[in-house]
Amino acid sequence: MKRGLQLLNVAAMVVLMLFLGAIVANGFASRQPWSLVCYKCKACNNSCVLGIDPQGFVDAELAGNSQVYIYTTNVRLPLAQAAALDPAMLITVEDRHVTARAALDELHIAPQQEITTYRVQARHAAQFCLRCGACEKECVLGLPLLRIIEKLRNSSGPSLHLEDRDVQ
Repeated sequence: MKRGLQLLNVAAMVVLMLFLGAIVANGFASRQPWSLVCYKCKACNNSCVLGIDPQGFVDAELAGNSQVYIYTTNVRLPLAQAAALDPAMLITVEDRHVTARAALDELHIAPQQEITTYRVQARHAAQFCLRCGACEKECVLGLPLLRIIEKLRNSSGPSLHLEDRDVQ
């Protein structure tokens, strides 16, 4: 190999090592080094009976934002409570995905009608979570999902506990 190509190769490897080292250092500095390794294998998705996407919890924790929208495809609650919780949440109505506010205002669905959620904020999904630990058991990397869920559950903002629901 020519001397110029060897220098280019070494320089590229040094830049690459610095970049990867900065990513790892950032993970440890944020006290969340495990957040670097979730590679979205979807093993945990199949274990949740509520259809909550546990990787969304990891994404919300990594972003430091409990308002990240994640998939929750099997949570049922009255439309009025869904709209009060988050008017922008996506719900499933007649095989369509619309916001809770649009279902009330445009589709004129009765407020007491039970709907199925589709995408909600991570902090609200943490409120719905049963904390059974099935997702954590299925995680091949052993990520602390229950700890993340508990942290999101305690995050500020309006919340809805399943035991507080007033189903009519």
